[in-house]
Amino acid sequence: MCLALSLINSLPLRPMNLPTGNLESIRSQVEACLDTLPPGIEVADTGSDPATLREAFSQLLDVMQRLEVDQEAQAGGGSDDVTRLGEYAMQLQESLAGSGKQRAATAALAVEFALWIADHGGRIDTLEPVVDGLAMIANSSMDPAELESLGRVMGRITDAVAPLIREDLEKINPGRPWRVLLLNRSIVATRSHNTRVMEEAFAMLTRHLPEDAARFFTEGMEQMDALDYPPQVRKVMEKYHRQWTLNRSLH
Repeated sequence: MCLALSLINSLPLRPMNLPTGNLESIRSQVEACLDTLPPGIEVADTGSDPATLREAFSQLLDVMQRLEVDQEAQAGGGSDDVTRLGEYAMQLQESLAGSGKQRAATAALAVEFALWIADHGGRIDTLEPVVDGLAMIANSSMDPAELESLGRVMGRITDAVAPLIREDLEKINPGRPWRVLLLNRSIVATRSHNTRVMEEAFAMLTRHLPEDAARFFTEGMEQMDALDYPPQVRKVMEKYHRQWTLNRSLH
């Protein structure tokens, strides 16, 4: 599990490959990941060989495509079908992630599947690999425009997370995926310099993680000084910092 990103990014940067959830993009990424597997090995803990896994992915993608066609024709493919299919996709991704050498590529694949689920009306029941993938993608760029786009992707995924996960019952675990997702989304939004994206992310953060809000905005204000953020970004951060620290300390 990738913990919350720092507002300071010290990793080597490269152009961001923004996930789309497009089926053709998913298909090409699956092929690229499968091609890294040595022939004849057993994949992860499944006991399957690469050929068996390749066939499983092929069948999965064919069913996903048929569901898309049915949805476009309004002939079926409801949210429950999408959710079940998406969960199976995540299981296959986990098998692939356990053996492939391209960890970043397999992590990004989880994000692609999550977007496909979200865009077709399903619920995301497996969140941890998605959060890991989003964190790796975010750490590949400091470009505000790219991060703005990623922030919107994170918003689409956040909205599709299953209700049981959103209940956030495991408060004792600071590394729980739901918490990390909301914190990372807020950090990416801040780095995007887009005040609307920031407001949307901060609204989710304060609604679902009020116990983390004061510390987040306090650390955010420290970053405003350290990294010389634009005035409009500072204004939003100051507003939330005042609401969650200064104003509350007076009561």
